[in-house]
Amino acid sequence: MNREDIIRLAREAGFDAHDMSDDFTCNLKNIERFAALVAAHEREWCAKIVEPSEEHRRDASWGYLGGEEGVEMLDSLAALIRARSNV
Repeated sequence: MNREDIIRLAREAGFDAHDMSDDFTCNLKNIERFAALVAAHEREWCAKIVEPSEEHRRDASWGYLGGEEGVEMLDSLAALIRARSNV
């Protein structure tokens, strides 16, 4: 996650960009929203890493990535990562 991502998520969480200085204050509600947004961003990033690409899906019939079973396993892993938000 880069600086622009952090600023975007902070704004989305309700932080006022004009108040973001080295000594700004915030409330617990904004911190909780920000933490949830950062966690969701990271989960999605991790899920996309394991999720097979369209190329991998096409080549699965040749046994690539363990064939169809391998693609299904990677899809399941991506779904488990995304579902982590429900824990």
